[in-house]
Amino acid sequence: MKKLILMTILIVLIAGCTSSDPYHKSFAGLNLEFRANLDEAENVTVYPNETILKNILLSDDVKEIGIAYIPNDTENSFYYADSYELAYKLTIINRYYFNKTKIIDSLPLNFSSNAFDKASSQRPVILLLGQSQTNITSIEVYPTSYVIILKGKSFQEAELNRTYTDLDLATDKLLLVLMKESST
Repeated sequence: MKKLILMTILIVLIAGCTSSDPYHKSFAGLNLEFRANLDEAENVTVYPNETILKNILLSDDVKEIGIAYIPNDTENSFYYADSYELAYKLTIINRYYFNKTKIIDSLPLNFSSNAFDKASSQRPVILLLGQSQTNITSIEVYPTSYVIILKGKSFQEAELNRTYTDLDLATDKLLLVLMKESST
């Protein structure tokens, strides 16, 4: 009987240690909360690949990172939320890898400017595109231009149920890639 009780306690303890909350991830000694389900975010495709994304954003040459979006009345609040998530977690990531903070600024774009004009090896730009600009959820990396485009095809689920958007999934995928413990 004692063996059965001990086995039951051991199973419960092991199950508790291995279960994970899909909205939290430990990184740099912190338990970070995310807007989207990280299991779903892992499924977002990165073109051409994750290594190129890491090489751009985790380069020693990078002094600042721009977060760009094309303002519009229906999507601005989603862009602001994802911009905040990126800025907050990119600060933690840069402190972890480089022990310093890099400048992260917001770049509202208009028709006379675009992300490609504002990007460089010292200042890559992350462009957020919502449902009015794209019909796919993905991350596209342009390594020679130093532009990363996060695409979220739908905000409808979030608008109806106050949950995460497809753009949140792409944002969290970018952050997950940067948090992976492989060499850059």
